[in-house]
Amino acid sequence: MGSTTTKTSICNRALQLLGYQPISSLQANDRGARAMNRAYQPTLESVLRENYWSFSIQRVIVPASAIKPAFGKRNYFPLPGDFLMLAPPDQNPNYTFGAVPVPPVQPNSGLQYNDWQIEQMGADQGLAIATNSPSPLMFRYVSNDIQENSFDSCFAEALSARLAIETCEELTQSNTKLAALGQIYKEIMAKAKQRNSFEEQPVQPPIDSYILVRM
Repeated sequence: MGSTTTKTSICNRALQLLGYQPISSLQANDRGARAMNRAYQPTLESVLRENYWSFSIQRVIVPASAIKPAFGKRNYFPLPGDFLMLAPPDQNPNYTFGAVPVPPVQPNSGLQYNDWQIEQMGADQGLAIATNSPSPLMFRYVSNDIQENSFDSCFAEALSARLAIETCEELTQSNTKLAALGQIYKEIMAKAKQRNSFEEQPVQPPIDSYILVRM
């Protein structure tokens, strides 16, 4: 992991890819700092949503809200404020290929996701999972509240390349450089995803009725 990685170091790597002068901080009063400061958070969240990065996944136990869905589902479970997207659940330990799986006691298989729907609870109430599952709900999710020193070094490099793409027009006005950065980002992102996949369990699809009737 890149323990010395900071926002400034990530942005300076992006500026290096652009052939632009480095900055002392994102609050510095210069063109590069202002461009990176505007681009950083939305670009980070976009790149975090591209994959289930192991360093960004958290677990949470959420009680049901007092607010109930108007129809259809039984409960709303408010999503954390740092929520970006659901991560795959733990794999079902009772699953054996070629045999009918035994539903686990704990909600740790893809089966629990069958009726989950993410939607607004109401005006100013935020996003929630609407489901018939009982309270509390346990799930894993990708968080945007991650310190840069937790980033995998390959992810940090991919984020820098993406920041370079997002600020290329503003800082260089070079279509040639933009095209080159696109290829660099593609290659770095593929490597980052490959390294991340080595740290994760393989994800099996939920066992639904379509599969069960054929076993």
